[in-house]
Amino acid sequence: MLPFRSLRGSRLCLMTSRNIVSRTAPRTAPTPTHSLMRTTSQSPLDSIRFKTTSTTEPTSKPASQPSTHIYGPKLCVYHAGTGRITFLACLKLSTLFIFAFFGFVVTPAYYQKEGLSPTTIRTSLCAVVPLVFVAYTTSPFVMFIHMRLPPFARQSEEMLRRYVRTLPPHTELEITTMSSIAKPRVSTVKLSELSPANRWLGHVNMTRDTAAENAARKWYRFRAVGNFNVQRASGTTRARWAWDAIWNHVHAKRM
Repeated sequence: MLPFRSLRGSRLCLMTSRNIVSRTAPRTAPTPTHSLMRTTSQSPLDSIRFKTTSTTEPTSKPASQPSTHIYGPKLCVYHAGTGRITFLACLKLSTLFIFAFFGFVVTPAYYQKEGLSPTTIRTSLCAVVPLVFVAYTTSPFVMFIHMRLPPFARQSEEMLRRYVRTLPPHTELEITTMSSIAKPRVSTVKLSELSPANRWLGHVNMTRDTAAENAARKWYRFRAVGNFNVQRASGTTRARWAWDAIWNHVHAKRM
């Protein structure tokens, strides 16, 4: 009986020690199945994507050097004056209102009442004559003239004066006139294309040949402006002396 009891006691001690060890050992949490699926389903493209979208230091742009030009690419050399431009624009707009009033209100009322009578003809002329006369006589009026400058002439006033003293024939000028509805109309011409003239009882003192330009235009576009009315003295501009040189250069062709 003694050997049997000793064997049973040793067995109980072994089971007790196993229970103690299992209780004192740290338990590890089971790995969820969705995390295993996420790690196993990652493709090589995902690693490439994370590598390409990684944050990198922005490359510093080189500091732009300050511009040394004191003049812009276009220089206003002629200005007709704010008062003249404003008065002419108001005059053209007034003729448009007169045309609309007599042409669409007064004349139809007289025609409905009297037919084609002398009064109807006079009211229709009151609508057309002011519009045509003002548009025709003021079409050569020049508001502004801008001269395009090369880069070296924009650096200083001294370089600009040197350029103006010896103006090349291909110097481009942007001449701004006024349309019949008081809208600015820009004509780009070369200095060699301008020539002095005396037309329309002194209303035109500069002209250019527009035959080639009109031939290249579509039939529905307005004809190019070929007659200009420019005053000898310019208004307030940044370089009034430049206009004097251009005026003398154009009128030297008359000699």
